[in-house]
Amino acid sequence: MIDFTRDGHLHTPFCPHGSNDPLHMYVEQALARGIKTLTFTEHAPFPARFLDPTPEKDSAMSLESLPLYIEAVQKLKRSYPELDLRLGLEIDYLPGCEAETLAFLEPYADVLDETILSQHFLFVDGELLPVDFSAESFDTLVRRVGSFEDVMRRYYTTLEVGLAFPWECLKVNRIGHIDLPIKYQTNYVWDRANVQKQQTSLLQRIAERGFGLDLNTAGLRKPECRQPYAIDVMTEASTLGIPFVLGSDAHIAKDVGSGFETIQKKATFL
Repeated sequence: MIDFTRDGHLHTPFCPHGSNDPLHMYVEQALARGIKTLTFTEHAPFPARFLDPTPEKDSAMSLESLPLYIEAVQKLKRSYPELDLRLGLEIDYLPGCEAETLAFLEPYADVLDETILSQHFLFVDGELLPVDFSAESFDTLVRRVGSFEDVMRRYYTTLEVGLAFPWECLKVNRIGHIDLPIKYQTNYVWDRANVQKQQTSLLQRIAERGFGLDLNTAGLRKPECRQPYAIDVMTEASTLGIPFVLGSDAHIAKDVGSGFETIQKKATFL
């Protein structure tokens, strides 16, 4: 059962690649759309030895910003007691940096309500490449890996490997945009049936771990995607008992709850 009054994936002015919209604007937009539960999931800082491979080096907030972010969301909770406001993070699965990620974020776990585990990078021949920075950088990834379907397969298998680590200690309870490479899918010819084996294996692992999935409407706002992330895995995931949480992945206030009405219209068919 999908809760259409809950937006479980939101960013903030602490996001280096987001906007300067203040937190209260996100809440006011939620109130205008009848949303009662909001989880702020700002991009968690990276371990010190991790080098952001994006050209702008702006994929996540700094470690120095993390306490300020926590304080700001906690203050917001006090300002809007009528809403269920939750403090969270979007934590990157970074192959090879799992132990460091767990270690330096664990001291903050007690103040977190819930977090998302996402993957934005892939290793190719020893080099970490961004998945969703731009259509151009994604095309480089496709050419390096072999095909769009090869990227999808590697994305799924890499994330499945990452689920071997104890992310629950950081309050992870769902996986973010499980099929993020489809952000650029209309630029390629592909068939999801050709990645079914890897998709099923990953979903089975997610179900075993008791995690849910982010039904992420940001894909509707991407011209080369045109659909919510994870919608194509809903039927299979549901048969495995995997729950879904709607998320707008808003990086600007006006996108809070964006696309939820589209999902609601489709709900009877999902």
